[in-house]
Amino acid sequence: MNEYYLKLLHFLQNEDKEKSLSYCMNLLSEKKVTVVELYEQILRPALNNIIAEYSDPDELIWREHVRSSIVRTIIECAYPYVIKEAKQSDTKKSVIVTCPEYEHHELGARIVADFFTIAGYKSVFIGALTPHATLLKAIDIIKPKYLSLSVTNTYHLTTTKSTIEAIKQHIDQELTFLVGGSAFAINPTAHIDVGGDFLLHTYEDIKNLHKEVF
Repeated sequence: MNEYYLKLLHFLQNEDKEKSLSYCMNLLSEKKVTVVELYEQILRPALNNIIAEYSDPDELIWREHVRSSIVRTIIECAYPYVIKEAKQSDTKKSVIVTCPEYEHHELGARIVADFFTIAGYKSVFIGALTPHATLLKAIDIIKPKYLSLSVTNTYHLTTTKSTIEAIKQHIDQELTFLVGGSAFAINPTAHIDVGGDFLLHTYEDIKNLHKEVF
């Protein structure tokens, strides 16, 4: 797997979108990797590695935007393989996957949405910058079993907490709050502080979620 990662990283460092996309699609079509392996062991490390590649903050920002754009394209093009790998379920539990208000980074949430689909859930991806009122309306209509909030910037933990509090005051249904993202990496209890029920790190956490929630 490390060989695949290093080769893709080379393409990404050259900002070669065409080769990056073609390489990842070939890995999937030839069944050398699963979608989960591609996301967790190749794409995610390649995204995170960019911080160590550039010391100039201004250069880092635009380089990160370019790499994120390429990875986003790969993820979108991988969706047919997500459907192929998705577990079938007659009683799919629904989950809304989104980001709190003011959180711009949504690639993590996009990956999580695909993970839920693969695990057999009905996943509704709303994405970044979701205002409270918008999210409340979505919950009223969809009535999900789970709400998954992806938070990248630690500055948005306060907003995450207020979002969860607002939802709890608004709804009269059972809803399990799931949180994840790099904002929770530093403080292992931050998910409890913001009102989350479970902290998600990997696909395995999602796959085993039914064992935790009754």
